[in-house]
Amino acid sequence: MKQLITLLALMIAVTSVSAQNSLNIGKIFGEKYRQNEKTTETIIMGDALKGTGLDTYRSIVIRDSPELADEISTAVIKDGSDALSREVKYIDGKIYYAQLMLKPLDKYNRYIFYLNTNLNGGNKIMLLYMIGKANLDEIKKLIRQQ
Repeated sequence: MKQLITLLALMIAVTSVSAQNSLNIGKIFGEKYRQNEKTTETIIMGDALKGTGLDTYRSIVIRDSPELADEISTAVIKDGSDALSREVKYIDGKIYYAQLMLKPLDKYNRYIFYLNTNLNGGNKIMLLYMIGKANLDEIKKLIRQQ
């Protein structure tokens, strides 16, 4: 029985991670960016997220590479085209910040957050993908705590 529960938990985790692969942002979490020395990728799943309402948290932060912002923001825009909720802020016609709640996948809420600090004097592009049962207010609270 314990093996069955472990197997089911593993299947849910794999489904959660692969869910972003069907999105345009899935390619951002691929090898092309991961191999860039200016990139930091974080993947958190399972017990490490206990109490957050999330099953999967993925982030990628790219420093000193403003030229990558157009490709990443284009993927975010495409994925957000049919979002249930969206909050977007522009600077000089480019996306500075985007917060998207996508359509649920198998009763799991999905979120994309994007931030391009290059537009206001910073040097980072940040992309987050989260999936879980947490609602939008809980996600915003988690992000503010970071």
